[in-house]
Amino acid sequence: MNVRFLVVTATTAASVMMLFASVDATTGVTRSTIINRRGADPTSITSSMEITAFGEIEDAAPANDECTFDGGIISFSHPMSLKSADTFFSIGSLQLSAIEMMIDEINTSPRCGVTVGGKKHGIHLTTFGDDSSNDKVAAIVQNGMIPLAESTEYVGSFWVGPYSSGLTGSMSPLANSTDDPTAGKTVLVAGGAASTSVFAGYPTIFGTFPPSELYLAQAIEALAKAGAKSAASVFESASFTKGVCAALPELADKFDLTLQAEIEVVSSPTSVDLDPVARNLSMVENDPDIVVACVYDQGCAEWVGSLRKSGWSPRAQVFTVCVGMDKFTDAVGTDAMYMMGVSPWDPSLDMRDQVVGWSAMEFSELFLSTTQRTSTYHAASAAASVGTLVQAIERADSFATDAVADVLASQEFKTLYGLLSFDANGQSQAPSLHLQYDKDLAVQTVYPIEFRSAELVYPMPTWDARDCNVLSRCLTGDEKGVCQEDGSCKCDSEGAISSGVGSSAKCVYIPNEDLTYVDTSLLFVGYILFAIQALLSIACTAWTVYFRNCRIVRASQPLFLCLIACGTFMMSLSIIPVGIQGGYRYLFDPITGMQTDEPNTEIRSVDAACMALPWLFSMGFAVTFSALFAKILRIKLVFQASRNFVRKQVGVKDVALIMVAVIALQAIVLIAWNVADPLVWRREVLMEDNNGYPTKSIGTCSSNNGLAFLIPLIVIDALMLFYALYLCFVTRKVSAEYQEGTWITASILSILQILVLSIPILVIVDNDNSAFYFVRVAVIFLVSTTVTMLIFFPKIYKLHFMKTQQGRAKRIGFRANPGQVSSTDPYESRLRSSMNSDREKRLSIGSDEGITSSVVRKVAFEVDAAIANSQEEEENEIVSATEKKTEIDKCADDEV
Repeated sequence: MNVRFLVVTATTAASVMMLFASVDATTGVTRSTIINRRGADPTSITSSMEITAFGEIEDAAPANDECTFDGGIISFSHPMSLKSADTFFSIGSLQLSAIEMMIDEINTSPRCGVTVGGKKHGIHLTTFGDDSSNDKVAAIVQNGMIPLAESTEYVGSFWVGPYSSGLTGSMSPLANSTDDPTAGKTVLVAGGAASTSVFAGYPTIFGTFPPSELYLAQAIEALAKAGAKSAASVFESASFTKGVCAALPELADKFDLTLQAEIEVVSSPTSVDLDPVARNLSMVENDPDIVVACVYDQGCAEWVGSLRKSGWSPRAQVFTVCVGMDKFTDAVGTDAMYMMGVSPWDPSLDMRDQVVGWSAMEFSELFLSTTQRTSTYHAASAAASVGTLVQAIERADSFATDAVADVLASQEFKTLYGLLSFDANGQSQAPSLHLQYDKDLAVQTVYPIEFRSAELVYPMPTWDARDCNVLSRCLTGDEKGVCQEDGSCKCDSEGAISSGVGSSAKCVYIPNEDLTYVDTSLLFVGYILFAIQALLSIACTAWTVYFRNCRIVRASQPLFLCLIACGTFMMSLSIIPVGIQGGYRYLFDPITGMQTDEPNTEIRSVDAACMALPWLFSMGFAVTFSALFAKILRIKLVFQASRNFVRKQVGVKDVALIMVAVIALQAIVLIAWNVADPLVWRREVLMEDNNGYPTKSIGTCSSNNGLAFLIPLIVIDALMLFYALYLCFVTRKVSAEYQEGTWITASILSILQILVLSIPILVIVDNDNSAFYFVRVAVIFLVSTTVTMLIFFPKIYKLHFMKTQQGRAKRIGFRANPGQVSSTDPYESRLRSSMNSDREKRLSIGSDEGITSSVVRKVAFEVDAAIANSQEEEENEIVSATEKKTEIDKCADDEV
């Protein structure tokens, strides 16, 4: 190619400084302007300046000697965003590259320029850096482009436009003034403007973009036919973007869509501006099917990022600018998949340029090889603006503005961009296309049907579904599958399930989890132990009721004995809930194997069992030891009365209050625990495999603040036990015939030993569920059985296996006159010996205190006989004469 590329910095060239001397610094227009000149005759470009004034000059290909421009040089000039910091630099650089490619191709053989009047004319392209500023564009036109048009150096002068409707609009009044008929007119073909206001009323200005209000027509029609029911728009505060999205209300009404929102954001929006918009639209009450983002390239990437943050993917996301741009896909990567756009052009279309002979696909390939960037409709439009202008000049066979404008307004032009013709406003009448990225990030035309290269994907896959396809191991792991709409992986292999969603989706085999359930044989042992204690409690209760009027049973108070048996039964009943076990609190998804938020209803029964354990054991313990406590307290009251020479009858009602108080206190704590923070079943994972699935777990009953309730229960029971021990100590000298202080003491001490030894064992076996279960069952069984055996078995033995030869009447006589009684019965001899020993001790005490022997003997006698006399009086009130005969028969062994 015969090309010369020059970059000029205004601060190093006085002539360029003069060019913009009139621009006020307060407007934001920089005085440093970049100028690119490109053409067939380099010497004519640099003749007015020293080459050193231009900075670096790229070496160009040598001039093509075959082309001779005998007709002179034509000037094509335009503003364009050339600095990387410029707002429209990305798209502007695409358009500039396309324009330069066209100029180079036209200026070289075999075409060798533009033919007018039978002569060849070369083209000089002058590009002015516009800083993406409207003020700068106006200054460029007035001080750079108009002087070029008036220069005698060129046989003709024409303008092409910059990118954006706003910048092009700054040129319109200067190119074609309607207020001043004497003002000069210049043909302007804009390849980057779509707003109708840029063209309306200016007969020499034409645009290769379709009107902005027509951009969305094909996209909305296609999506409405696909099933979309609602739409919303987000548009940047700029002329073009506002104009495109302004058409949405009318289109929504035309295709029966509900327009849910029209949201304007600042120019060049960032995530700070767009994140709240995305969150708002993602709400259930909004959630539009179609979101149209009328933003430039920077805004596209920011909007996609905001959608990601909100976790929301609309069913159709339509962009007006970005689809097909490398910068967009570089910024968002695979998130561009299935994004939609609108475009007047697609390289797959069957069209060929009449000036340079390139087809749309050939241009796309050449553009990629030349610039290393993918061509978009912006580049094709800019190339078409040059091709159309050259065709119009040649058809008019003149450089006159009016002649060229008349041809543009009335004829069609074959370009690589399509068959162009212009409406009354000078805008392209070519319809827009609806585009969409496929899964390989290739841009496909999906509507209209006659131009379709792929099927429309609607609704777009969710973010999770896209991540599954692109980032997960669903398609590439050891066990392969197919990504589903929800982002999970449908596995091919039988037995494999989907694990995770989105990027973490994969097919795995769920391991068999060891739930550490208690071994069935141990559960069976626990039920046997419960059965043994239950039978003991029932048998002892039946024995007590049957022999309730026997002397030994009466002396031990039958009501309290029944309460003790009932309490031990309740304690043993707590063995049952200890063995109840369950799985996890929440169900697992059978497809993914992951825990869901759906509660496992079976856990409710396990939760009930968790709380049943402290209720049964604590209340059983309270009933048992409150009864023991009442028994020993009753003996203490009688003993105290005898020492004070007071005859006292102590009934059940006298000690019932203490029983009620103990049981009520335990019940209050348990109710508070049950209401405020009950024990519930929780399963803790102990081990996991590499995929995060549990391989071993353990289930326990726990609560967040269980100790706050357990400690008061322990303290209450401990105080009750220790006070009972104290009472046993106080009444230790009362005859063993009439009270069981020895056995109560043995029961309490045995229980203390069991509990003290069990605590460290339970701590050691905490993570061994079977051992933990067995220790708890053993503790419950030993506590209940120990009390049952120590309280009941001595009485049963004494009643049925220990014969006495002294009848009941004799014992009464003995109590009336103990000095006259004699007997050969060993048991009675031991009893009398024990009583005599007690009396001797009391006599000794009485002697020391100066009390007479007769008085001391009387005190000793009263202490021994007080309890029995109290029981005798109760018997006389309760048992009738007939019942006495029956009771004598039942208690024959006791009375013999």
